[in-house]
Amino acid sequence: MNKTDSEQRRHPRVPLGVTLDINMKGATASKCRATITDLSEGGMAVKTNADLEQGMTLHFNFKPALQIRGEVRSVQGPTGGQRRYGVRFHKIGYSPAN
Repeated sequence: MNKTDSEQRRHPRVPLGVTLDINMKGATASKCRATITDLSEGGMAVKTNADLEQGMTLHFNFKPALQIRGEVRSVQGPTGGQRRYGVRFHKIGYSPAN
């Protein structure tokens, strides 16, 4: 018997609707816009029309100085021109304002 995605998650997810820029690192480093659809302590789901790949490293910067690095772990869609990506957090850092 297979567990559902929600049963496999370690942390509960909270619905969200925040739009932000994602920085993608690598040979084709660029930036895209995405909307966070849900968020947990260990990861989040984002929707975007950008073409991201499983295993890709993403960098999220929030103001004033919250920085998150995550990895694309799942891809769903496209639906309505957008795909839904599951992102696992690898590093969360905060630098207080000077």
